[in-house]
Formats: sequence, structure tokens, C-alpha cells
Amino acid sequence: MSADYFANHRLKLRFPWRMYHTPIVEAFAEVLQRSGPRVLNVGSGPFFELERLPRAGKAFTACDVDARAIDLARSLHGRALSGADVVDPEKPLPYADGTFDVVAAMDVVEHVVPAAAWVADAWRVVAPGGTLFLTTPNYGSRSLDLIEKTVLEAVARAQGFSRKTIHPTKLDERSLSALLEPLRRRASTSIRRISHGWVLTAVVRKEDGDGAG
Repeated sequence: MSADYFANHRLKLRFPWRMYHTPIVEAFAEVLQRSGPRVLNVGSGPFFELERLPRAGKAFTACDVDARAIDLARSLHGRALSGADVVDPEKPLPYADGTFDVVAAMDVVEHVVPAAAWVADAWRVVAPGGTLFLTTPNYGSRSLDLIEKTVLEAVARAQGFSRKTIHPTKLDERSLSALLEPLRRRASTSIRRISHGWVLTAVVRKEDGDGAG
């Protein structure tokens, strides 16, 4: 049985899971405070985090592969969302080049194969002067690796699945930096550790006047 992430979204901001996820939301909020208005959350789930983000003057679009998550996002947030779209994981994002000032993907890239093509498509829809904000579990963290193999695996098995195959793209600082290398000639990139070192954040800012490619 595979993991049903729809059922797990509500746990993100509850103890003890918030020890991992709350710093991600705070990092996203920092990016939003210095960004333009058009924001895309890729792999948004129901976007429970929206209530904790600065929303004044922002136009948020959520997208996810799970129709249940998008239906719930629409129900929860209503007019606070400019768009809420179900996307096909086998196709490019259904948005024109350079549509968004911020494209965020919080703990999504580790689920994606091939990750490089997925990152390139997310980068495509970032506007000149805009920002790509990515987070991923830090598989360079020994404590995260231990927790995942013991406590989190036990929780997963109690729920009827295993965590051993849910993250096919396991990234540490070096491999995340290599994944983002093709973007660097047209961007500035910052990678840092948060959430007790369990999470990596990448903030990639596209140069003004740059094309989407």
C-alpha cells in the first residue's frame, strides 16, 4: 500500500510534526514579504499553510496532482485563492512562461523523478526578477536519517505503508546544489538548513530581464 498524502496534510502543523514543518512556513513567509504579488504553490495539498502566510496584496494559486486536495483548498480558502488547479504529473505545469513572481514547492522535489526536468519546468514559470522557493528533507542529516528509519517508519507501517520508497530523489546539500546548477548562470541561489537541520531550503532568484528558459 502506498502513502496517502491527502490524509497526512492535516498533521503538518500539529505537534510533533510542526517541529519540522513550521520553520518551512516561516521561510516561505520571508520570501513572500519581499516578492511580487503572483504566487504559485506547487504540490500544495489543501494549502493549510495559507492562513499563516502574509496575504495582503498577494494572488495565490494552488496546484496539486490530487483532486481531493484541490477541492478542499477551494472549500477552505475561497476567494483567497486566485486559482486552484489539478495538474497532470506527466505533463508540464499548465501555465505560461514567466507567470509567477514566486513559485514554491514545499517538500515536493524528493517525490519527483526525473527531478531535473521538474525543476526546469518550475523555473520556466518564474517571472524575471522572481523567486523559486524549494524545500526538501536533508538526507545529509544523520538524525533525520535515523528518525526516518525508526520512528517515522513505525508510524508509516501502522498506517499501512512504508517510507522506504516514497522519496525516490533523496537530496543533501551537495546534490541539491548540483540539481540547481543549470539555473545559476541566470540566477542567485541560497541554500540553508532549517528545522534542526532536517530540512534544506533553496531560494533561487531569477535575474531581471531574464527569459523563462
